[in-house]
Amino acid sequence: MAAKSSFKPFVISFGKEDFLLDRDLYKARQWVGRRTILLDGEEINGEQLVSLCDGYSENPRTIIVDNAHKMKGDKPFRAYIESKQPEDSSVIIVGIVRSEKLPDVWSLAMAKGKGYERKAFKSWDNSALSTWIKLEVGNLKSSIDDETIKFLIQCVGTDLYRLSNEIKKLALYAGSLGKIQRDHIVLVTTTSPKADQFMLSEAVMAKDARRALNTFSNLYKMSGDDCLVLVVRALMRQVEKTALIRSLLDKGVSETDIAVLVGMKEWPFKNVAAPIARKHDLKSLLKHMGQLCKLDADVKGPARSKRTLVELTMLSIAQ
Repeated sequence: MAAKSSFKPFVISFGKEDFLLDRDLYKARQWVGRRTILLDGEEINGEQLVSLCDGYSENPRTIIVDNAHKMKGDKPFRAYIESKQPEDSSVIIVGIVRSEKLPDVWSLAMAKGKGYERKAFKSWDNSALSTWIKLEVGNLKSSIDDETIKFLIQCVGTDLYRLSNEIKKLALYAGSLGKIQRDHIVLVTTTSPKADQFMLSEAVMAKDARRALNTFSNLYKMSGDDCLVLVVRALMRQVEKTALIRSLLDKGVSETDIAVLVGMKEWPFKNVAAPIARKHDLKSLLKHMGQLCKLDADVKGPARSKRTLVELTMLSIAQ
């Protein structure tokens, strides 16, 4: 997403790579001279969005809809899109669609504005990831060769949040117009941790508060606030998955069939996922998802004590 909107009334980012989508969201919030409103598609419908767009404001506005694919009530918004003049940038709507499939109404909006597809990099093919790393390094006025990129991925992993953080440190160490070397990676980077956000989310859902807090502490020591969005996303996915499993268990579906439905092998499902799901009821899981949606907005915004907010939410779920 460009630093400026180029006066398009709609800017849509969609795909499964949360890091790139979160970056687009952050950049949209930085557009100069505009009042920014951040919304969540789970908490607003099309009619409410149109009402905000039509409201009077002395300053031009940027309305960002995160999780835009979850917004209900397309009809009023569709009419708004169709009536919008392409040169009218008094209100710019930025849709963050965290899905590979773009809903029809957001496809219509993209046709009258700009669109960016943010594909997740394939774990078995690092060529696209290598290209991205070169661009990131170049934007920081440094350079890196292919062999050094392979070593960086080997040390740090493929998570874009961690890679971005380490690339910034390496570029600073190499200096302006410097070249990042293998030795720099050994000296500067934190190797891929034994503790990651998935281990953390599993500990939280298993109601193992001590293990969850210890894992979180290790992650925070290595990445600081950069890990918070990643942690919240992992928790949201784990709660969503657990809610699905719990719902199917409540309906009497066999564990073998559920394992197939959620894409897990039978042994880990029966010995890990199913016991975790039985520690929660569906009502509490839906409540946790609401907490996490709010927390997701908080860690991306100007909220204070973000680490504390994450820790309190983890403890709430792990009780």
